[in-house]
Amino acid sequence: MNHCLVNVTLALGLFVAAATVSAQDTAAQWANKQQAALATINDAALADLLKQGAPALDALLAEVKTGYASDPVAITRIAALTQYVMRPAGASSRAAYAGALLAAAQRANDADVICFFLDQLRWCGTPQQAAAIRAFEKSDKPGVATLAAMTVQAVTDVRTSKVAPVEPTRHVTLNAELATLPVSARTPHLLQAFDDPDLSYAGVAMARARTTGGAAETRLWTGKLATATDPVRKVMLLDMLGDRGDKNACAAIAPFLGDADDTVVFAARQALIRLDPAAFAAQLPALLKTLPPNRLALIRDGARQLKTVQIKDAVVRSYDTFNDTGKKVALELIKERRITEAAHLGLSALDSQDENAAIAGFRLLREIAGSDMADTLVAKTLASRGRVTPEAQSALAAAARRDTTGAYTAALVKALANAPDAQKTIALESAARIGGTELLKAVEASLTAPQPDVATAAVRALAAWPDAAALPSLLRVAAKDPDARRQTLAVRGVAKLFNTCQVDKKALLPTWRTLRADMKNATNQATIDDLFKEEVNVALGKPVKTDVPTEGNNLPAHLVDGTLEKAWHGARTPAQALIDLGTTETLSAMHITFYHADGRTYTFKLELSTDGKTWKEVAGNLNDAKPATAEGLRLSFAPTPARHARLTVIKNSANPAVHVQELKLFSSTTP
Repeated sequence: MNHCLVNVTLALGLFVAAATVSAQDTAAQWANKQQAALATINDAALADLLKQGAPALDALLAEVKTGYASDPVAITRIAALTQYVMRPAGASSRAAYAGALLAAAQRANDADVICFFLDQLRWCGTPQQAAAIRAFEKSDKPGVATLAAMTVQAVTDVRTSKVAPVEPTRHVTLNAELATLPVSARTPHLLQAFDDPDLSYAGVAMARARTTGGAAETRLWTGKLATATDPVRKVMLLDMLGDRGDKNACAAIAPFLGDADDTVVFAARQALIRLDPAAFAAQLPALLKTLPPNRLALIRDGARQLKTVQIKDAVVRSYDTFNDTGKKVALELIKERRITEAAHLGLSALDSQDENAAIAGFRLLREIAGSDMADTLVAKTLASRGRVTPEAQSALAAAARRDTTGAYTAALVKALANAPDAQKTIALESAARIGGTELLKAVEASLTAPQPDVATAAVRALAAWPDAAALPSLLRVAAKDPDARRQTLAVRGVAKLFNTCQVDKKALLPTWRTLRADMKNATNQATIDDLFKEEVNVALGKPVKTDVPTEGNNLPAHLVDGTLEKAWHGARTPAQALIDLGTTETLSAMHITFYHADGRTYTFKLELSTDGKTWKEVAGNLNDAKPATAEGLRLSFAPTPARHARLTVIKNSANPAVHVQELKLFSSTTP
């Protein structure tokens, strides 16, 4: 096949591949995602499509677009049709389908689209179409004329008489020659073929060499590897030796782990691991002694393929001989495999002047530090600086949470009492990551520290506490601390804990009521008051009357039954529902949930009254109706006294009826 034909074939292949598989997916991934659509491409569906005639076929063929914009499923369906009409079951529709393809090619303007249709005609076109297809041979569009000539040959079935006999390639000849030789005589020919300037010819030799001969042949190939200078040929030899399965090659492969070319190093790594993982493990200590930073991932990822015992033997004993990059790799591996015997290595890394090495040490200790390291880890954490500090605090907190002896808590309590003031901020932050009664007492004691920075850090620690136990102390700071800044920090901390923790408001409320009288800042007081508010759905279970007929068993009482499983369905809009609350309540919010499966909108308003005669509109969406959702809609309004509530549903965008799953009306209590 000449270069022009090769280009046409490649163009068509790329057209279909790009139309079928996205840049993010392989063909298998795409097919898996499109299982449902592809399942519809079967003989019955194809036969039905052909029965629908020209309109259906034209619509399908119109899905073929230039620039990889085609519908991948449509392309697959067209390819299936082309095969189907060539089988007995679809043969009767072949002429009609081929005619549709030819018409589509004649309508098309883009070269890749025309070529796609001509390529289909190569398989299912008829001799009667030859003249029309031959017209494309005059096209100046890229690849069209060449493919048209090929298609004419195909549909007239005269290719055999026009195409010259195919001469065997060198590659075919080599394979044929090797097949005639006894196995013992093949390797000299393979060695000679490997030296050929044509890499593809050398590749034939490598494919054969993978399974030819035994230990003697391995020695010949390792000798060839030792003298190779071209990185590509080194990689070919390494891949082949790795596939031979002869461990005797390991010694010859190992030196290439230090090759100047990363691709060669990768090939050597994988060859060793395939042949004998222990052989690669044996090389790790030497590699990590002088490991350049740019090869960190290359060697680390190879080591990750080893067993834990192999990693431990390779890196723990020799750790002190590694350079900084090597130590980073070792610490990562130890952390990932949780090799507790190597915890002392993590401690030694904490003193490194290299921030990244120190961080790696703390990350290791986060996973494996024991209670015997509590004092040391606390001291190292307090002495940390910059980017290292958060990693140190994370390691300390993780070790403390694992510790069942209380050693870490005791060490940190001691540090909070005795550490230099400059280190107490880190100690307080660390305590907040751990929590617990003893540490909470120690942090509370720091609230009265004479150093303002320490006292402020204590407030921040309480605000970051992992549970609600810090709330009483934060409330005291918010109400009584002489420093306005610390008061504000405490209020923010109270709000944060209310939002992130389970808070027993009822139990905490007496404390707040006592402290509230000392609060001087009205804004802060109001903020905390709002947190203690308790909302009650006062409409729950109350009597409901409506002014429209009910649909089925969807009764008005379901409007306020407290669940979404039942609903009130009114037969028409507008519709009103009147709720008698029984007593006068001060309402400040509502929550309504409509039927929401199809994106419909409901327009409504809520009115309140104390006597059932004079009404005040307090909420609604008359000017801003949006599609109903499963979450429903909450609307707040100014506190309003009411005994009666009236919900008016004015319009349903989908049909004339009303479908409300639940209405809640909230009153709130304040401290």
